[in-house]
Amino acid sequence: MRIFRVADADGMVGCHLVRQTVFMGEQGVTAAEEWDGLDDQCLHFLAEDEAGPAGTARVLPLTDGVAKIQRVAVLSSHRGTGLGMQLMQAVLEDLTAEGFKTAALDGQIYAIPFYERLGFAAEGPEFEDAGIMHRYMTRPL
Repeated sequence: MRIFRVADADGMVGCHLVRQTVFMGEQGVTAAEEWDGLDDQCLHFLAEDEAGPAGTARVLPLTDGVAKIQRVAVLSSHRGTGLGMQLMQAVLEDLTAEGFKTAALDGQIYAIPFYERLGFAAEGPEFEDAGIMHRYMTRPL
């Protein structure tokens, strides 16, 4: 498995394929919600194996050293393999190296324990985004 920061259009195709499969296909997120116009402002990460794209995440840099991790997705064929943890660890290492001080994300409720294992803490109430319940989470880098 190779996990890397995307630097070209081919990498973005892989990221979009995973997001379309997971968010739009499995979770029913609309195209308008998924393609929110922020991709060009974000860092993108792709996990791929010999068969092709397997997971992705994007990061929106915010002010005051905060990086908001978004669109974390792993194809169903790779869930339960540790890929999600490896992907998130790679993203967190990259953000630390880039000098960010805090990682933030809006975690889907079912995924909160996963993010807690990575050191994130939930803050505030549950809220709906794209028809899915979430909580805001942060962790220092």
